[in-house]
Amino acid sequence: MREESGLATTWAARGWAEEDGIGSATLRRLVAAWPRRAAVTTSPDAVDEGAGYDAGLPDYPLRMVPFAEHPRFLAAAPERRERVLTGLWIGYNERVIATEHLIAEPAFDLVMRGVFPGSDHPLMRQGVQQAVVDESFHTYMHMLAISRTRELRGVRMRPEQPELVTHRRLRAVLAAMPEQWERDVAVLVWGAVAETCINSLLALLARDDSIQPMHSLITTLHLRDETAHGSIVIEVVRELYARMNAGQRAALVRCLPLALEAFAEQDLSTLRLELVTAGIEGADEIVADLRATPSGRRLVRDFSGAQRMAEQLGIADAVDFDFPERPEWSPGVGRQR
Repeated sequence: MREESGLATTWAARGWAEEDGIGSATLRRLVAAWPRRAAVTTSPDAVDEGAGYDAGLPDYPLRMVPFAEHPRFLAAAPERRERVLTGLWIGYNERVIATEHLIAEPAFDLVMRGVFPGSDHPLMRQGVQQAVVDESFHTYMHMLAISRTRELRGVRMRPEQPELVTHRRLRAVLAAMPEQWERDVAVLVWGAVAETCINSLLALLARDDSIQPMHSLITTLHLRDETAHGSIVIEVVRELYARMNAGQRAALVRCLPLALEAFAEQDLSTLRLELVTAGIEGADEIVADLRATPSGRRLVRDFSGAQRMAEQLGIADAVDFDFPERPEWSPGVGRQR
């Protein structure tokens, strides 16, 4: 009891009172629930044990393929179309791993290194470290998904993937920033968007019973963790923003719409790559037709978490981004903000 009291006194001396928000009930609840919620603690062997395999089930839902109804694709042999679906699933896992390494983990690392005022609070560091452990396990799950799919489908070679589009956009933003503190804010914002904007494929794949059971299992476990991460990140960014100076706050407001646009962009080069690899004739025509339509150039994502973060920061009116309606597949549908 004396030790706990001493810790509270230390926090108070540093400006960390309960009412400051870092000791908020939300963050405390999320941190306390981690052992009962996280996939790495509740289902560490789920992926190793497998979830069954049915050679007749596709690796990726046809209804989620943006060119599924294109005449060129429909004219291809069934085995080539199936090869595209397998490639889309493997490519999705490759991009998830890249997002963890290039976008989420660097942002978490900034917090853990105490780059921002306020990030040395024990409760915040505990929540962020839990998320770091989660991300490492996610990489492991998706790595297994790739290797098992390649083995089961006989995929010996994979084409070299283009750089993650969200990372390309981040690098461009960083290159235009002369100051390290600005670049740190940009990395934080990109990581926050990655963690608060649930990828539509993650949620939709998790709920799809027409694909391989293993694929649905992996995305379900990942989705549960990311739903919690979104809430944690909102709490963390809210506390960091409250302690930022005017320049840092302005940089955050500038970067947020840039990050949101980057995450909304459909990288058509990855789709073309899978079409060409599977031997689909007219790949360039299919991609050109997608590029000609607004829906073909953008990914469907759930931006409601990022919108809630902007509202809690009090910057919603200053963020130049047209937030779409929360999709029906969003894990947060039916909950109050």
